[in-house]
Amino acid sequence: MKKYATHFVLVSLALLSPCARAPAVSPTGDWDAFVVTPSGQRVDFRLRVERQGDSIKGVLLNGGDRSESSSGSFDGRSLHLRFDYYDAELVARFDNQSLEGSFSRQWRRETLTRVFSARRGSSARGHGTSADFSRMKGNWVMRVGEGAAMRASELALTESDGQPRGTVLTVSGDWGAFTGRLENGELILTRFDGINARVIKGRWKDGRLTGTIDLGTRAKPSPFVAEPATTKNLKDLTDPSSEPRVRNRSEPFRFSFADLDGALIASTDVRFRDKVVIVAITGSWCPNCHDEAPFLEELYRRYRGQGLEIVGLAFEYTGDSRRDAEQVRAFVRRHGISFPILLAGTTDDDDVERKLPQLENFSGYPTTIFVGRDGLVKRIHTGFDGQATGERSSKLKAEIEELVKSLLDT
Repeated sequence: MKKYATHFVLVSLALLSPCARAPAVSPTGDWDAFVVTPSGQRVDFRLRVERQGDSIKGVLLNGGDRSESSSGSFDGRSLHLRFDYYDAELVARFDNQSLEGSFSRQWRRETLTRVFSARRGSSARGHGTSADFSRMKGNWVMRVGEGAAMRASELALTESDGQPRGTVLTVSGDWGAFTGRLENGELILTRFDGINARVIKGRWKDGRLTGTIDLGTRAKPSPFVAEPATTKNLKDLTDPSSEPRVRNRSEPFRFSFADLDGALIASTDVRFRDKVVIVAITGSWCPNCHDEAPFLEELYRRYRGQGLEIVGLAFEYTGDSRRDAEQVRAFVRRHGISFPILLAGTTDDDDVERKLPQLENFSGYPTTIFVGRDGLVKRIHTGFDGQATGERSSKLKAEIEELVKSLLDT
C-alpha cells in the first residue's frame, strides 16, 4: 500500500495480528463506530452488520441515510466489506465486542486510508438534547473560512429521538444527514458515509453559533460563524453571476463521448432528435449524484415513451478508462440505471468546461442541463437535495418533473 504521510492516519499492524481470545461466532448487529480525520478528530457513525444467507452485508448509518456494502465476508476473525461504487473497503479484526482496522477508498489518483474502530452499542449515542440545543434548532446562514476564501452556506439543525440532527445546504446540494450530541454545551455533529468524513462543532452565544468544520481532508478545520437565516441573508448564498450557463443560448447543445463499451454517443444521434434531453453531469464518487440518479431513472421510465431522453456525462477520478468505466458500471448497478452514461472526463480543474466548451461558470456536481426538442438549453440546475433536506427535496423533485412535462408538451 502506498504511503501518504501528510494525508492519512496509518493503521498499526498490531490491529491485524492474531487475537489471543477465541472470537465470537458472528459480528452481526449494531456497532458504535468511528473513523479518524487527518487532524485527529473522530467521526462517529453507526455500522450495522447483517447476514444474508451465506454472505455478510454492512451498512453505514447516518440518521436515515444508508450506505450499503456491495459485498462482504467474515472468516471467523476478520470482517471484510466492499463498497464497489466508491471503490472502497473496510477491513477489521473482530473479537466479539470490538472491530479494529481501516477504511480505504480511491481518491483521485491516491488511496485514502483511515483508522476504523467500533464497539457493540445501543441505538442511542451521546447525551441527548437540552435547553442549550433548543436555542440552536432552526436554519442558519453559516460563513466558513476567512477573507477571500470565505464561503456561505445554510446549516439546518433539527432534533430526532432526543438527539441533535442536521445538514449543510450548498450550491451542489446537501451534505446528507449528520448525527450529533451535546458535550458541555458544545454541539458536535458528525457524518461518515464512505466518501466524506466530516465534523461540525459549535457553541451558541449571543444569538450566534461559532465553531469549526473539519472536512476530513489535508486542510486543518475551518472556523465558522452562523446567524439565524432570514430572507435577506439567505440571498447571500447564491450569486446569479456565478451560476452555470451556456455561452450562446441560440446554439444547440452538443456532446460526443464514448459509452462504457467504447461506442461513441453524440447529441446528433437519431435517438436524441426532436426529444427533450436531460444531460446530467455526474460522477460515481459524488454522494449528491448518487442521490440524484434514482430520481432521474424514475423520470426516464415514466416519460421515455413521451419523448424524454437522459444521458449521463461521468467525470471520474483517475483518467484510467478501464478503472473509471468499472466505477461507473458499479454506479449503474447500484441504481438500476437504464439510460446511457458516457465517460466524459476527469475531476481535474476545468475539465468539464474543456470537454463542454459551450458551458461557463461550472460550479459543482451534479449539474443537470435541460434541453428542449429544438436542441436548445432551457434551464441548468446545479446540485441535488437528498432526503436529509425533507420538504426541500420533495419540492425540487416536483419542480423538475413539472419542467420536464412542460418541455414535453412544447
